[in-house]
Amino acid sequence: MKGNRILMLQENLKEFKRQEKPTRDKSNVSESASFREIEEEIGRISNRIVDEDVFIVEILDFFFNRNISENQISDELREIAAECLFYAIKEINTNLIPFPPDEKPSVSWLTSEIVQNGYHELRKKNAFLGFKSQVGLKFKDDFETALLNSKISAAPKTMAQSMSSAKTALVVFMENTGALPFQWENSVGKLVQEGLEKIIDYVSEEFVKWLNKFKEAKGKKYQEVIILEDGKATYENLKVTLIDLSQKGYIIDVFTLAHGNASSFSGYQGISISDRDLQNIRNSYGSPLPLRVVYMMNCVGSGLNDDWLYVGAKAVAGSIRNNYIPEPMMSKFWQNWLRGDTFESAVKTAYNDSVKLITHTISNIKVIWPIPGVVIKAALEPHINRLLVDSEPKIEGNASLRIDSVSLVSGKSLSLTGRYSKAKYDTGEHVLAGLVSAFPVTPTYNIPIKGVDFTYAELIAMGDFYEDYDKMAKASASELVKLKALIDKSKRYYEGKLKGSPVGANPEDSDWQQATSGRYLKLAEDNFAHFAPSNSTYIASFSSAKPNHKSEWEKYHGQAISIMRKGMDSSAINDALVVNGFGDHFLTDAFAAGHLFNKDEISNYFKMLVLNSSGKINKQGEEMFGKIASKSFQGKLKDEFSKHETVDRLGGVWRPNINSADRFTKLLIGIMEQEPDIMGKTMVVKLIHDALNNYSGGISVTNNMGNKWQLRGDAKLDEKNLEAMRKAVVQSINNLSDALNDSSPVSMFFKKVWDYTPQPTAASVTIIKNLIRNYTNPARQEIVDGAVQLLQKNYQSLLDELIKRNILKKA
Repeated sequence: MKGNRILMLQENLKEFKRQEKPTRDKSNVSESASFREIEEEIGRISNRIVDEDVFIVEILDFFFNRNISENQISDELREIAAECLFYAIKEINTNLIPFPPDEKPSVSWLTSEIVQNGYHELRKKNAFLGFKSQVGLKFKDDFETALLNSKISAAPKTMAQSMSSAKTALVVFMENTGALPFQWENSVGKLVQEGLEKIIDYVSEEFVKWLNKFKEAKGKKYQEVIILEDGKATYENLKVTLIDLSQKGYIIDVFTLAHGNASSFSGYQGISISDRDLQNIRNSYGSPLPLRVVYMMNCVGSGLNDDWLYVGAKAVAGSIRNNYIPEPMMSKFWQNWLRGDTFESAVKTAYNDSVKLITHTISNIKVIWPIPGVVIKAALEPHINRLLVDSEPKIEGNASLRIDSVSLVSGKSLSLTGRYSKAKYDTGEHVLAGLVSAFPVTPTYNIPIKGVDFTYAELIAMGDFYEDYDKMAKASASELVKLKALIDKSKRYYEGKLKGSPVGANPEDSDWQQATSGRYLKLAEDNFAHFAPSNSTYIASFSSAKPNHKSEWEKYHGQAISIMRKGMDSSAINDALVVNGFGDHFLTDAFAAGHLFNKDEISNYFKMLVLNSSGKINKQGEEMFGKIASKSFQGKLKDEFSKHETVDRLGGVWRPNINSADRFTKLLIGIMEQEPDIMGKTMVVKLIHDALNNYSGGISVTNNMGNKWQLRGDAKLDEKNLEAMRKAVVQSINNLSDALNDSSPVSMFFKKVWDYTPQPTAASVTIIKNLIRNYTNPARQEIVDGAVQLLQKNYQSLLDELIKRNILKKA
């Protein structure tokens, strides 16, 4: 093996250099002669072409001073060797070695005869010596990672086996018009900015190379790699890509490299992608997406942590403030993640190593740039610590996930199932509201969707089963058939109940869950759009940006009118009726007593009362959860929770059992701090919702048409309320034909319908305000008693979720 002979001679040469004495007396002649003989033999052998991997071993040994064998050479190491040599010849500006085609170094280019011969000629002239350490530093992390991978690649097949049982995909979103995503504050001087950019450029890989690295992961670490860059970096592309991959059964990792702030990041041409846009990806999909990790380089990325967790991510990381070191942090994270580090370790190590590398480089900047180095160092040093601290990533979720994790265990997004989270008019009641006659609708008028006939009344029920109209329109015929049968069953039940004798059995939650492939209860939990608009009369200084039943109905009613105005034929009429029927679900929600308040406002208000500004429980909150735990920790709840202990060890030593009210208190506080919406949007909202629905005698309401009646809630529909709802639905349908000959703004048509909706009387406003106070104030007994009842009734749902989320386990 010629290559091994070269390495042996080179080692001998190194030994001579180490032993060579500084004197030049005649006693050194024989040693010098031997020295020259070795060099000559190296030259003779090196000028002959050697095997591909032999030459690659030689290159890697030269730049990294590491003895590796040919059987350790992997594709990654071959590519690194090619990149090292290419970088070196660019620096020395030689014509002995031609540049590779398109300046993209390949293994075939590296091991070609002309490159090998040119390399050896340059080695003889010591042309590389001045750049050897620079090349070694630049590619050191790549080399070490690739070398590690080559050592373990032949070992266990666990990764390959686990990957074969689950499809994984990587989506990289990068829009920065060719520049890394820096965002500088005005107070940072131009020299500081330029200086740090020089430092980053020196210690980092060219970003195009990293795009190539991402692409090369396809077929190795990921089954699919999709890069959305430049013109492809749009919200619509991101949304479509994530939903498409989810529907195809992929587990997805997302990396974002773009400008940003606490509530958005930039897409193509700087168009903002907001937190609401991210939330709408999940809303459009109908359930959390199978995202694994989201790693963000955009500034203040941590501001979007919660939004990505809502979308479905199991672990997220984004900088706490402006991110000044997207490189080399991205590169280092990628190396760590590829080699199998946990998400937490990959993120933290990447940040810490980047800080060390940049700090070290600044301290030695005079060596890199002798003349401007002094000026740059002086400008940078007063600012660099703050810039690096700002760039620190905040990790949330299940940080123990790895690239080979195919079980998506979440560290957040805990949710409860069953009646604990359900708070809306029941299906059959919505259907009864739509049994009206208004041209062309009659109680038996059918409109086909995917070949399945629905009455207008049945369409009104669909808002509980689909996040939006588009999701319903794309539903499969088989799912629509299942839902239609259950809707008809619920309608017959409530028709009989209205007459005093329910017919058959009303479908259970499990029936709806099965028919909707498991999304029904999650939609019920996140149903902000089914509740009223913000109302400062109830809670001052709070305003929700989430959809509400009025804004949601107006959206669909406006679309239906637009469809009618574009063309009056049977197809247009049916298209408009389907959209309008879906929207009338939210119109009829306005007639439920339990929906007279804004869900998002209540949730945020309660969180403000029991959490401090850091998201930790305050004293009032501690006392409230202590009372709840003390009263609820008995009976079956006590028996079942006592059989379980925490998965995490307390102080890294032992796992406490949940076998006392005190420990149950700590568990509830932990849930509140980690999952505040469990108590906010679910528990507290349900308590107020149920209190309004069950208010003795109903809630007194009136409307702009001069009608007055007592409003009740779901499962308590009476003839008076049904009559009021049907009047509003009739007007909604009539608006479609009226709009054909009336070019008035759609707002005028909105008013015609909304005039029929109930508004609480002055006395009822007081009742609602008191109920909100009683069930949000942690010092009130009502919220304690209400929470105890819910926990006693739903303890198994809570326990199942805590086990599922890897928080508790059997003792």
